[in-house]
Amino acid sequence: MSAEPQLIPVPENFPVRWESPEDAEQFWTVDLMHWPHGASPLTITMDAPPFMRGLNKVAADLCMPFRRLDYKPFNGYLYNTAVPFSTDPAVMAERQKQMEAKMMQHVPGLLDRWYKQYEPEVRSINDETLNGDYSKLGDRDLSGLLEALTQKREREGELHFLAVFPAMGAVMLFDQVYRELFSEPRADEHFELLQGFPNKSMEANAAIWRLSQEARKLPKVLDIINGQPAHSVHSSLPQINGGAGFQAQVHEYLREYGWRAAELDIAEVTWFEDATPVYKLVKEYASQEGYDPDAEFRDQVAARQAREKDLIAKAADRGEMFRQVLGFAQQYLPIQEDHNFWIDQVGLCVERVPVLEAGRRLVEAGRIRQRDDIFFLEYAELQDALRGGRGDLTELVGRRRAEREFFRNNAPPPALGTMPPPDAPPDPMITKFFGGPPEESADKRLIHGNAASRGQVTGTARVILSLDEAQRLKSGEILVCPATMPPWTPLFGLAKAVVTDHGGVLSHTAIVAREYRIPAVVGTKIATTTVRDGQTITVDGAAGTVRLED
Repeated sequence: MSAEPQLIPVPENFPVRWESPEDAEQFWTVDLMHWPHGASPLTITMDAPPFMRGLNKVAADLCMPFRRLDYKPFNGYLYNTAVPFSTDPAVMAERQKQMEAKMMQHVPGLLDRWYKQYEPEVRSINDETLNGDYSKLGDRDLSGLLEALTQKREREGELHFLAVFPAMGAVMLFDQVYRELFSEPRADEHFELLQGFPNKSMEANAAIWRLSQEARKLPKVLDIINGQPAHSVHSSLPQINGGAGFQAQVHEYLREYGWRAAELDIAEVTWFEDATPVYKLVKEYASQEGYDPDAEFRDQVAARQAREKDLIAKAADRGEMFRQVLGFAQQYLPIQEDHNFWIDQVGLCVERVPVLEAGRRLVEAGRIRQRDDIFFLEYAELQDALRGGRGDLTELVGRRRAEREFFRNNAPPPALGTMPPPDAPPDPMITKFFGGPPEESADKRLIHGNAASRGQVTGTARVILSLDEAQRLKSGEILVCPATMPPWTPLFGLAKAVVTDHGGVLSHTAIVAREYRIPAVVGTKIATTTVRDGQTITVDGAAGTVRLED
C-alpha cells in the first residue's frame, strides 16, 4: 500500500495561501538560481506569465513529459512545478519516444537557425521596445502598448525554448553516447568538449578587458578610476585629458552590452542607466598582469579540438557517429549564453523604458512618490492606473516594499505543497540544469555539491550575495555566491574558483567556469551560509567538494 501524500510543513515566517486544493497537491520548488532574492510584483505579474505561456506552447509542440510547467509567487519568490503528462508509466514511455523524435527534428541546424531566424526576431522586438517614443502617447495608448509588449514577450519565451529545449536534448544524447563509447566521465569532464565557442557572455567580458587596457594607456584616466568611488567616475572623466574619449568608449560598450542588470528583474537598474559596475570591473582588470582573454580562448579551442580528434579516433568505426552527436551538442553553449543575453537580459531590461514612462506619469498625478514605485504594483494595477483608475497608491507601494524587504531577509523554504512519491524519478534534464540534491556530509568541514569544472585550489573565500558587492572580489580569491547569470561573467576572470548554492552541471556557472578552466562546485545549497567571508577553503571541482580549512 502506498503511503499517504505528505503536505510539506511551512515555516511560521513564510505564510502560504493556496489558490486551490489542486495547487497544494503539487510539489513546488523555489527557483533561486534565476531569482536568488525573489522578484518585484511587476516582474512576477507582467513578465513571468507571458514568458511561461511561451514555454508551455513549445513544451506541447515538442511532446515534453509534462502537461505544463507552472510558476507561482509565494511571498515574492517564484516556485515551479511540472504537472506530469500522465501517471501511467506506459503512456509516459510513449511520450518520451515522441519527445526524442521531435527533438531530433529540431536539433540539426539549430544554431544556424538561432543566428538567422530566432535571434534577429528577438533583436527586432527588443529594438522596437527600446526605441519607442512613449512620451507622445496618451495614457490609454501607453496601456495598449504595454499589453502588446506582453504578447511580444510571450513570443520571446517561445523562441527561448525553441532553442534551449532541443539544445539540452542534444546534450543529453551526447551524454548517453559518450558513456556508451567511453568510460564513465569523471566530474562530467566530457562537457569540456562543449566549450570554446564564441558567445555573448565571453564577448562582453573580453570587451571590458579591452576597456581596461585602454585605461592603462591613459594614466590620468586610470588615476580617476583607481582613486574615486566607482559611482562618480563617469561624471569626472570629461574634466581630465583623454577622459572624454574614454567615456565615449564606455558609452559604446554600454550601448552594445549595457541592457542587463544584476538580477532578472525589471525593477533592477541596468548598466546602461548606471555604469558603476563597468568601472568597478575595469579597475580590477587594469590591475591584473598577464591576463589575456583572447589568448585563453584560443588555448581553450586548441585543447578541445585535440581531445575531439583523440576521441573520434578512439571510437573507431563509430567515430563518425560520435562526431555528429558531439556537433549537435556543441550548439548548446552559444545558444545557452546568447539566448540569455538577448532574451533573458536585454528582452527583460528594455521593458523598463515604457514602464518608467508610466511611473513618471503616476508621479506627476500624485499617485506614487517616485518612478521606481511602479515596480511594486502588479500588472493589473498598472493597467488600471493608465486606464483611468483613481486613488492614492503610496500606501500599497509602501506595504509591498516592507514585505519584500522582510522576505528578502528570511530564507524561503526550498519546497512547498505535497511531497512527491519516494520512487518518483528525477528529470535528468532538469537535474543537469538546476542541480540535484547534494550528498549530505558527516564531516562538518566538508560541503558537497555538483562537480562542475575540474581542478583543485586553496584560497580565500569571498562571499558575494549580490552583484552589487562585486567590487569586494579581488583577483585570485574564490567566489562564493548564490548563483551566477551572464552579468557575473567578468568575475570569472578574477576568481580562481567558484562555489554556488544553486545550479547544475549545465548551468551558467558551470559553463563559464569550464570556459575559464577554473574549478567549480555548484548547487551546494549551503555554501553562502556556511562559508565565512575571508575563510580559507579548498575547492575540488572534480570531487564536487568544498573543504573549510580554518
